[in-house]
Amino acid sequence: MGTVTKEKKKEIIEDIRRMAADNDGIFFINFKGVKGEEMRSLRGDIKKGEARIIVARKTLAKIAFEKEGVEFDPLSLEGEAGFVFGIQDGIETAKILRKFDKEETITILGGVYDGKVLSAEEVRSVAELPTREELLSKFLGTLSAPMGGFVNALQGNIKGLVSVLDQKAKA
Repeated sequence: MGTVTKEKKKEIIEDIRRMAADNDGIFFINFKGVKGEEMRSLRGDIKKGEARIIVARKTLAKIAFEKEGVEFDPLSLEGEAGFVFGIQDGIETAKILRKFDKEETITILGGVYDGKVLSAEEVRSVAELPTREELLSKFLGTLSAPMGGFVNALQGNIKGLVSVLDQKAKA
């Protein structure tokens, strides 16, 4: 990262603090060895998912997290850590990270969701949860299934009646 001025460090801490205060999940990734094009793709997907990634020294993140009361010590993370803040939907952010984790572009290190510190495996499990829209769709499908069966039963009776009347008319 090179030499960073004291003023720039304060700015980074404040930026992380602000993001830690207003988020729907914080996720930690190791991006060591990620090529430039892969990083641009990751940043683009994160931005589309209404999330934000900050690459900073773990010591600066620790100071910011302490100021916000986040119960996690970034110094426990292995390698070069990036901090991904889910702004709108933490589960959607976890899904985006999981996609890159499966492609072995990055490695998920863990996270904090709903005030609970998550291991890397727990973040991967969160990423496998269905989205709100998927759950609503399944729920509506479940609600409409009995109605569809009822309509089919009525149509069967009507078709039977029409068939009987047709047979009677032909006779």
